[in-house]
Amino acid sequence: MNTIPALERAVVEIFGGCNYTCKMCPQTTGRGKEWVRKMPFDLFESILDQLPGKPIINLEGSGEATLAKDLPRYIQACTDRGLESYICTNGSRINGEFMNNMIDAGLTYLRVSVIGYDAKSYNQWMNVDNFKFVKENIKETQEYIKKTGSKCKVTSYHLILDNEHTENEVNLYKKNFIEELNITSFIWKLHNWSGNWEPDYRRNPANRKSCGRPFAPELTIRSGGNNGERAAVTPCCQTMGPPNEAKSVLGHFSNQSIEEIYFSKEYKELRSAHEEGRFDDIEYCKNCDFLYDDPEVLVWSNDSDASLDHMIGTKFNLDDYRPKKV
Repeated sequence: MNTIPALERAVVEIFGGCNYTCKMCPQTTGRGKEWVRKMPFDLFESILDQLPGKPIINLEGSGEATLAKDLPRYIQACTDRGLESYICTNGSRINGEFMNNMIDAGLTYLRVSVIGYDAKSYNQWMNVDNFKFVKENIKETQEYIKKTGSKCKVTSYHLILDNEHTENEVNLYKKNFIEELNITSFIWKLHNWSGNWEPDYRRNPANRKSCGRPFAPELTIRSGGNNGERAAVTPCCQTMGPPNEAKSVLGHFSNQSIEEIYFSKEYKELRSAHEEGRFDDIEYCKNCDFLYDDPEVLVWSNDSDASLDHMIGTKFNLDDYRPKKV
């Protein structure tokens, strides 16, 4: 009998929409109404209770989790089960009583996405003049964590906007954001969302190899799904928005068990294609830049444990799950 390995990470998106229209994100061009809904709480609990092991739970997927007004309830559900909860957010709503309730519910890790090294570049890429506002929200959150003795860790996430000026951008990020907040940060290059965006580099398709995700101890679950179903399982977070999100669905928790999804025909074909290097057979994988080695993708971090193939909060390394030879 097939057994699902103990998971170390599960991305369980509780809200698929977003209040930002960031330049680099497929949300901006329209994710589709079936994908921007809120996950029902009872379905969320059912998913948590099916997950093997003690995985960390990422509550954001690719939507903005803080748009769920009862987000602390979802965090509490994780805490009650002894599961750590992680959120990546644009930071626009982490303040006041709402933020306090998130921390009090037991949130483990909060990563704020800040695309822009000053107010002007932030406004250009995130399409809202919130650079200073988000910094103030982070300060308020840091103060509340210290006041309450919470173990929640706050970090930030940046993207290089122009590869020709990488060193200058890193220095500006440090000066205008990281050092001011004394915050752990990660600076990455832009990725192409499974081929949705044309990258500013050219690579040889013959050099592709598996990203390792189809075999890793993690699961990605969306709030929405195809044909009215909910909680669609996709191979990873990169297949967001049309045309690849709908094509990449491997099953739905709204009408299937975790075993039915994990050992489905769709999942088996995905794994087989990655084992055999048949990436062109998988429409949503073939143009993804995660199939290429690029040690410079992680540009800079002040976290000594930062790694290109290591998922934050987990012990596994994606490189260990790549088929070694095809």
